Parts: sequence; C-alpha cells; structure tokens
Amino acid sequence: MKILKLLTILYFFIAQLSAQNKSQLTAPLIQEVEIGEAVIFKVDWNEQYQLSWTSNLDSAKFDRQEGEFYWDNPKGVNGLFQVEFTLTDSAEKLLEKATTVIKVMKRAYTPLINFSPDSLINDGFIVLGQGESYELEFVATSANVRRNENVLISYVLNGNPNIKSFEQSEITILGNRLLLQWKPTQQQADNKYYDLEIIAIDETNSISRSDFHFKIQDKNLPPTFKYSLSENYIISADQPLTIDFSVNDPDNEEYNYLADLSVQGGAVLTTKDGQFSWKLSSNELAALSDNFPVELTLKAVNKNNSEELIAKKVQITQNRNNTPPTIARLSNLSIREGYAVKRRVFVNDENHSLNQLEFKLENEPQWLYLQQDGEALFLMSDTLGFDIVKADGIPVQYDVLLSVRDPEMASDNKFFTITVNEGINSQKIYQQYTNYLQNTEAILGGLRLRIEELDDRLERNAKLKKAFLLSSIFLGGFSAVGSFFDEQTIANQAVPYTGAALAISSSVNALAFNQEGQITTLKVKLEAVEKNLIRNRSYLLIYDVLDENDEQLKNPELVDKVKSYRQQLIEQHIELEKLEDNYRELNYIKKQIKRNRRKGREGELAWDFLNQNQ
Repeated sequence: MKILKLLTILYFFIAQLSAQNKSQLTAPLIQEVEIGEAVIFKVDWNEQYQLSWTSNLDSAKFDRQEGEFYWDNPKGVNGLFQVEFTLTDSAEKLLEKATTVIKVMKRAYTPLINFSPDSLINDGFIVLGQGESYELEFVATSANVRRNENVLISYVLNGNPNIKSFEQSEITILGNRLLLQWKPTQQQADNKYYDLEIIAIDETNSISRSDFHFKIQDKNLPPTFKYSLSENYIISADQPLTIDFSVNDPDNEEYNYLADLSVQGGAVLTTKDGQFSWKLSSNELAALSDNFPVELTLKAVNKNNSEELIAKKVQITQNRNNTPPTIARLSNLSIREGYAVKRRVFVNDENHSLNQLEFKLENEPQWLYLQQDGEALFLMSDTLGFDIVKADGIPVQYDVLLSVRDPEMASDNKFFTITVNEGINSQKIYQQYTNYLQNTEAILGGLRLRIEELDDRLERNAKLKKAFLLSSIFLGGFSAVGSFFDEQTIANQAVPYTGAALAISSSVNALAFNQEGQITTLKVKLEAVEKNLIRNRSYLLIYDVLDENDEQLKNPELVDKVKSYRQQLIEQHIELEKLEDNYRELNYIKKQIKRNRRKGREGELAWDFLNQNQ
C-alpha cells in the first residue's frame, strides 16, 4: 500500500514537471528570402498568457488573430534582421522568449551569354558557308558580380563532352569569353547541322546553359530561279510580255542570261540581270498567228563555269480578244516596326472582275498578305513586332513580286520593295528610361558620399600639414637659438632633443601627405563623372514621362537620348570601377580595409552603388 502511494505521488510529480517543461511559445528559428519576396510565418502560443513582440524592421506587421507575422521589405534591403517574441503572465512575469532570424539575400540572376556577330543568325541558326573562315565570339555576363571577367565558361559540342573542337576549328577560352575560329569543310556541309552548348557560372554559383545551333551551307548548291516560272504565258498585241528569270546562287556567283524563241519577230530584249521582254504589234501578231503556241527557252549560265546552269522551257500563246490585266500605281513601301501595313493595289482589267483574277506574292515576308474588300485589293499585315530589325539598327529590305493572272492565262507582274525601319518600342524605352534614372540616382548618391569623404580627407590633411609646419618652425627656431645659451642651461641641453623632434616632424610632414595629389586627382575625376550624370539626368527629366503609354516615348529625340545616355552609363561604370581600384590603393583606405578585415567587415568600403543593372 505504501509503495502504491509512493508511485502515485511520483507520477503526479513527473506530470507537473512535464507540464512546466512544455513550450508555451513556438516561432521559427530562421526565415530565408530573396529581395522582393515577402516574409510570412506563423507563431503559436498559449493564449491564456500575454504575447508581445519587437523587431528592427520597418513596416512589419503581426496579426494576433491569425498568429501571422508579415513583412514585405518595401525598401528592398538585404542582410540579417530579427523578430523577438515574449510571453508573460498576468503579473508580467517572463515565461518564455522566442527569436526568429530573417535573412534577406540579394536576388540571384543567371548569367547571360551573347554571341557576335549576330548578322550570321538566320531563323534561329548561325549560318556558316563551307570553305569560309569565321571568328565567332561568345561572351558571358552576370548581374550578380562586379566584374564579368570572374564568370567561368565551359562548353559541350554536339552533346558529347569528350569532343574538344569541330574539324577545322579552334576553341579558346579567355575568362568569360569563348572564341571559336572555324573554316567548315565539305563533309561538315554534307552533315549540315552542329550544336554548341555553353555553360556559364558566376561567383554566386548561378548557372545558365545556352544552346547555339549551326547550319553549314554548301557552297556547291545549284542556283534556283528567284521567282517561280509559269508553264504558259499569253502575249497580246502592243502589250509587252515580261518574264523575270533571274536566279539566286548560294555562292553569289554571276550568271549570263539567255533567251531562245522558236520564232523571229517583234521586239525581243534580254537584260543582263535576267529580264526577258517580247512585244508584238497587231500586224506582227497576225503574221505569226500560225506559229502559236511559241516555245521559249530561258537559261542562266554561270560565268565562271558553263557547266553550271539552270534552264526552263515555257509556252507562249496569243491573245486575240482578251485584254490582259495590268497592275498600276504600285510603289515601294517603307514602314516602321510597331505599325501595320495597309496599302491599296490598283489593278486594271477590262474583261474580268477582281474576284475572277488570281493574285500571287513571291519572296514576300511571312507577315505580308493580300486581302480583297469588294472591288479593292490591299497589301496587309498585322502590327509588326520589334524583332525584325537587328540590333545594329540597319533597315531590312524585301524585294517582292506581285503577279496577277486572268482565267485566259493573261498576266502581269510588278516588283516593289518593302523597307522595314527600326521602330520605337514604348514599353522597352520606358523600361530603359526608368532604369537609367534609378541607376543614375543610386550612383550619384554613392559618388557624393565618396567625394565628401575625399573632401574631408583633404581638409584634415591641410590642418595637420599646417600644424606640422608650425611645429617645424618652432623647433627649428629653438634649435638655432638654444645654442647661444650657456652650456649648463636647460635651453642649451634641450637642443639635441628639439633637433630630433624637428627631424621627426619634417619626416612625418613629408610622408604623411605624399598621396595628397592622388586624392585630389581622384576627387576631380569623380566630380567630372558626377557632373555628367547630373546633366544627363536633368535632360531626361525635362520630358516628364508618366508611364509606358506616355506619348513622349515616341519622341525620336528622347529615344536617341535614352540610347546615348545608357551607352555613356556603361562607359562611366567601367571608368568608376577603375577609380574604385585607385581609391583602394590610398594608404588610409588600405589601413581601413585591414581593420575591417580583422572585424569581418571587409566589404564595407566596396562601392556597392556600382552594382546596378545596366
């Protein structure tokens, strides 16, 4: 019985102890987020007690009803922060504490890989000609690092890591650059397709992979007619029949153009650029009427190799009563990216309605089409994208052939050129405009702090220099006068000591300020950059752009300024990186770096305001 009571008392004691040790407050130990992400976590506590919290975060909130902590990091800061939760009873006696550490990290960006020259890119392929020599460059950059030279780069060819280079090629890696020298062979032209995968990794271990696809063009490909040739053509009296049989040659070689008619008569002309023309008067057509249909052989022969040629036989029939259709008033077209094409095409036909005619475009861009609206015909397109003109801004031209044919096979055709000029992408310009202002603001703030720091340093040096100068004059004067006193006097005995002090003072005066010129030069260069940035920013602010739909963004003057200033900012960024190196070579900065390194605060003197995305 005594043992049972003892066990009961022991059980009750253990239960009380367990209840006392049970946590009344629970919060996560650490929360890790990137800049731009909100911090949200739950806190659990015994609600019969009072919960309070403190934090070094601005605008942080705690919802007691939901037990939820929230902070959206409105200023975009990074670093370590903490939130402390305290649980007390009704007598305000501390029962328990819980601390949550919040670690906000800079957002990691994956490296970018750029290729040049981009003029070789066509339909997603880097097109190379067999037998031609090429020097290609691939450059990796990263917004996560201060110097892109620290980005590492490697590659894989055709998915096989054991292949080190293509045949007749040499690959060299220099820091963040991969250089490919390549002269494709005939065998490579036969295989046609090759792949290069480039892997880039920066100091933050962010990795990106980019695939580049090569197409090797065979230089021995035969020529082709630039425009498709019909099997049958119709000629009418007093109306010239014109046929374009010019060719496209992959090797850009020159050709002689020949036309052979099975009859003689009329005005026949074959131009050196592949244009055939035949015109018959009414009397000539009547005289040759028994010879129709007439055979016409069109031939293009390589000037350097007569065995390389292309030929086509067609038939020409006469039109006795039908008046062939004609295309009138079709002029060249110039358009800008961001706009749509709508151009009226005028066609004359005395015998047929527009619905009875057949129209065809050749060599046209994919976005161009024909649309009929009643008895009107239009060249049309949707709004052109901003990816037609390459980065070099050179307009893109298309030579297009428009053909019309009636049911009796009578036809006409006209050439016209469409020129696409670089457009103004308002959204892109607005983003560049705002990014430039933000980046400039950050750099100006950092520059001003450094300039003021150098100003203070120069002012401090001037004061110290003046003090050393006065002390040198005093000690020099004492040394000179003290020797006239009697040998047993204190003044005479102090001469050696004042002489030593004078030497020390002079040495310090000479050595302590030997970098004053470097500091002044650095300050002047920083002020020059600052002045240029302030001027450019002021010019842009004149336009008072409100949002990405603002009409000001279509102002060519503003667009040119944004492009020019962005390029200047890149050059200024490079210059400031060099000036930062000069800054870190100053003696007093070297001492601060050593002190900070011992305290684990080495990065405090870095010019973080340069780490802006250009």
